[in-house]
Amino acid sequence: MSGSRVDMVEGEIAVPGGKVWYRRSGSGGVPLLLVHGGPGYPSDLLFEAFEPLAQEREVVWYDQLGVGRSDPIDDTSLLTVERFLDELGAVIDGLGLRRPHVYGHSWGAMLGLQYAAQRAPDWTSLICANGLASVPRFTEEVRELLARLPGDVLDRTHGRELRGETDNPDYLVAQGEYLRAMVVRTSSVSLDPDRMSMLTFRTMIGQADYHVTGTLKDWDIFGELDRIRVPALVLGGEFDECVPSHLADIAGRIPDSEHVTQSGAAHMGYLEEEPLRREYVSIIRDYMTRIEERS
Repeated sequence: MSGSRVDMVEGEIAVPGGKVWYRRSGSGGVPLLLVHGGPGYPSDLLFEAFEPLAQEREVVWYDQLGVGRSDPIDDTSLLTVERFLDELGAVIDGLGLRRPHVYGHSWGAMLGLQYAAQRAPDWTSLICANGLASVPRFTEEVRELLARLPGDVLDRTHGRELRGETDNPDYLVAQGEYLRAMVVRTSSVSLDPDRMSMLTFRTMIGQADYHVTGTLKDWDIFGELDRIRVPALVLGGEFDECVPSHLADIAGRIPDSEHVTQSGAAHMGYLEEEPLRREYVSIIRDYMTRIEERS
């Protein structure tokens, strides 16, 4: 979509531990807050896909503390789920977002699920995009997917990590095969390393999504999902590393939820080539519209 100019404001807002950068784009309608994935990655990847929605409503991005344009984190005691939940609440309150739609991708969806389950927020909806509810289950599922890929990808990635052989040049080749199979299938991803935080990633994840050794290794929210009282869209891809059965089980425990699997997409549908990228955003746009029409 293109057309009329969209107003955009950028700034900083205080959260526990420092200040985070935010961008508000567009105006009117029920606001949409975007909570990016990671942990340790910035919100930049979301810009291109979600900017068209700012023609219709206010869209808000923020970089979690430690990444992107937000204050850096040197103290690993700040890298807790509870602090990131407090940060999410501080952004919503500080920016005066009234009954927003909250979109979380992957790690951002994990935060959205836990916040909605434990803090009873007054949100218009939660969009749980490509996000898991159990790290132990997820890592098992990803390793099962890797084991089914041709070319011994599981041994060339996870096996080499266990054997201390990650300096083998073929390790990175195998990593690329894994990412192409179940993260982004049709396009390439480019991240500015200066806006990433490997300290955050290594502390919370560890080695990789299929080999979680960090502080998130035992994280599991399945038993609390039935406490969520906001409408929820649980969205994933046909080839997603967060497999459709995992997402179906999430939706099955949330009282007012829908589960959608996007054909042809993997874990980052908003980065796939067209028409997949446009379809991904359209699924979210249509869901928000239907929820708003209820009231």
